[in-house]
Amino acid sequence: MTKIVFYRNKDERIKKFEITGHTDFDLSGSDVLCAAISTLVSHTIGSVQEFTQEPCINTVDEQEPKVVFELTAPDNELTKESGIFLEAFASSADDLAFAHPDNLVTEYRSV
Repeated sequence: MTKIVFYRNKDERIKKFEITGHTDFDLSGSDVLCAAISTLVSHTIGSVQEFTQEPCINTVDEQEPKVVFELTAPDNELTKESGIFLEAFASSADDLAFAHPDNLVTEYRSV
């Protein structure tokens, strides 16, 4: 199962997300749920980096597997655009988790 944890700051803005595990929806190379999550993650990270210039850290560990993405600017300097990209990703991830509860779970925590 894949788990996506979104971390909200004191202003309820998503500042970080962490993805772990395999969806096990289908065989490797044919897993469309994994492909959907990967596409959303790549699009979100790329959009934040290209369109906001917001400082961030992106760590990928393919052995575990684990992806961690975090905005590193102080909370009062986070851009509106980065918030839109991260909220859109969270919304899409929630939709996928609702449709595939045996393969994906989303969770929200405070930082």
